[in-house]
Amino acid sequence: MKKWEEIQAEIRAITVDKARAESLLDMAAIRADALQSLDEKRYASIIVEGYYEVIKELLTALMCLDGYKTNSHEALIAYLHKFYAEFDDYEIDFMDTLRRIRNKIDYAGFSVNPNFLERNGLEISSIIKRLQDLVRTKLL
Repeated sequence: MKKWEEIQAEIRAITVDKARAESLLDMAAIRADALQSLDEKRYASIIVEGYYEVIKELLTALMCLDGYKTNSHEALIAYLHKFYAEFDDYEIDFMDTLRRIRNKIDYAGFSVNPNFLERNGLEISSIIKRLQDLVRTKLL
């Protein structure tokens, strides 16, 4: 993952947009709910890709509430790492791993072993819940 100093130029200031953040939070919840109904053994790749998209939407909502925007998925994660110390290096690295896996799925047809979800499902759920809580708190 790139360091903040390497990627901060890909982030630009915008007007804080609570309505957009709320929409992103809602879409992330809908997407997460839909993923729960899929068979993990058969659809592991789709589920992992979907969970990454949930995290991406929540990170985008967070930046929206802070008055920033980026089109770079790497910059989303670097932003969280730089400004939200409540997420440790392991969690940041894990989110970046999900980003890289998502790219392999989307661009190379990579298949995720269902074992990945068994080993990492709790971590994914924890990150999503904490990001949702953070966005909800900032919306108040």
